[in-house]
Amino acid sequence: MAPSAGLILAAGTVGLLQAAGDESAVCGACSDPLIPDSVVALPFGPTLVLERAPGLAVAGIRISAPVELGSSSAARALLHQALGRTRSQAAAIGAALRGGIEDGRIAYQIVGDRRDMDELAWIARRLASPPSDAPDGGALRREEARLDRLAETPQGRLALELTRGRLALELMRSRSQRGDGRTLPAVGADELRKLWRRTHARNRLRVFVLGDVSVPRILADLSRVGAPPLDTAETGAGAGGDTAETSAGPGGDGPTATSTRSASPPGTPLYAWSAATFTLGPAQDPAALAATEALRAALGELDRPDAVLWMRQNKEDAGGWIGLAARASQRSEADAAVATALELATEAGLVPWWRQGVDEARRQIATAAAAPEEWLALADRYFSPESRDAIAWPRGALNQLDALSKSDLALALDRLRRTLRRPRIDE
Repeated sequence: MAPSAGLILAAGTVGLLQAAGDESAVCGACSDPLIPDSVVALPFGPTLVLERAPGLAVAGIRISAPVELGSSSAARALLHQALGRTRSQAAAIGAALRGGIEDGRIAYQIVGDRRDMDELAWIARRLASPPSDAPDGGALRREEARLDRLAETPQGRLALELTRGRLALELMRSRSQRGDGRTLPAVGADELRKLWRRTHARNRLRVFVLGDVSVPRILADLSRVGAPPLDTAETGAGAGGDTAETSAGPGGDGPTATSTRSASPPGTPLYAWSAATFTLGPAQDPAALAATEALRAALGELDRPDAVLWMRQNKEDAGGWIGLAARASQRSEADAAVATALELATEAGLVPWWRQGVDEARRQIATAAAAPEEWLALADRYFSPESRDAIAWPRGALNQLDALSKSDLALALDRLRRTLRRPRIDE
């Protein structure tokens, strides 16, 4: 790893590199891939996270922006346009293009040959460029169709329950505009552009760069990505600031309305379903990750011949919501299967699986860090503006996993008890 600069400033689009000469400013051990080499807070620009990775044949760029509360359908329209205008350029150089809503943020990502860094940076800038002036009705129709398809099956309804916190606000807005809870509010070109200006303002963006490329080149290519910066007052919760990412989900203090999207009558059902939703903690909380994997291991040994049990998570959500669903011939059997699963989700039920959960959580982080595409997503999930923060970055998550005790499991289970809901998903 190359030595990190103590301070990096940007001058225009070229950039000026200044080394403070303070070795204490170097973020973690320079040889540790789980701690980025440099964190660059550009004045009125994005935060750049740099990992040199000498010898790596590929390079990757990830740009992420906050998803405003209640705007996930519009965020999907932005995402669809971004991928549509860059897909052919990425294919031309054999680069892997990725986009989605992950951990409560809209993320664009491009990974390709390091020798194509100029093209990769150009594609990254296009991904975060303004939306089209033409209204993207097609994207909204696709979102409508996606939600309708989910509402047609119990498993899909469970997926809707796991995003209920954000979806509820959209449905509430829809009811006030159209008088029902089924149709999403239309988003015109002007509204989409305003949303882009807020969420993609340079001083709200995170830009992650993985690869053996020069810092001056990165600054020249990416320091002016996105929209013009917002002032400090505009980046609060009212404008969809990062505080909006911690919105309450199922069982929290946020919106509590359930999805009212209706599916076609299924006729006489062949099975009965039962479900539960809860959170063990935020997606970036190592204790919640370990508890989740301990629960998954325990459920894997659960023998219920009268029912089929599923455990589901939604990677789009930053709150770490989990759904359990059981399918059986009778409602009583499905309810009993979920009740048995919830009995496992106790201290007595999970202590035997706690160490296995911790080990699996460590394996997942280590495995993700070994792949360039997943390293970018991992660094975004455990992002910290303070590079020396001992409890941040993937390395900090592993350190926390090493230090976990049974008391941490108790805290996770307390969150479960406080957020547990039993929605109906087969109506």
